[in-house]
Amino acid sequence: MTAVSTTIDFEATINEKTPYNVEEIEDVDQALADQEESIKLIQELRASDDWEEVIAYEHLSDSARSHSLTATTLRGPGLIARRPVKFFNKEKTQCVMLTHFGTNLCGHDGIIHGGLAATVLDEMLAYVTIPNLPGFTGFTANLNVNYRKPIRSDQWVVIRGELEKLEGRKAWGKAWIETIDDTPVILTEATALYISPRTQGPVTKF
Repeated sequence: MTAVSTTIDFEATINEKTPYNVEEIEDVDQALADQEESIKLIQELRASDDWEEVIAYEHLSDSARSHSLTATTLRGPGLIARRPVKFFNKEKTQCVMLTHFGTNLCGHDGIIHGGLAATVLDEMLAYVTIPNLPGFTGFTANLNVNYRKPIRSDQWVVIRGELEKLEGRKAWGKAWIETIDDTPVILTEATALYISPRTQGPVTKF
């Protein structure tokens, strides 16, 4: 399986408020790229015929991507410095995404903000529910999050999602954030109900 490029879009990330120059951003990205290549789970998923690697956030329109909290606003050194590595199963009922959370995404110092954890879990739940809803469109109707252990900053984590039930315009899913250890530890988990609107909404092709 051919690996998908996860190189950061430097021009989209740098603006007059960014306290980093191009060389510093490139150094951060290269360090994370080297780490990414060494992660066992990424190697296994790329070698598997049961999983397809896709480009994270590629499903968004240019406008949606430029205004996205996780795809653009929170991209950069100390934040989400490198594009997450994302895989779907063939039915798009399961998704696995690996991402690195930087040091500047904290609620308490050294611990990732719970709101960010909820955000990425909500997005993961969309990945496994919306492709199975009528018209490929849907919205979060309910989100329940359980914070089991602190998510430390400056580390790679695994975000997993599964479709649990599909019933007409309703889809239920579960998702969780875990460590990249050989024996993963679940850090935060969530369940959600997504509902497809009666009238045509924005179509999302994951």
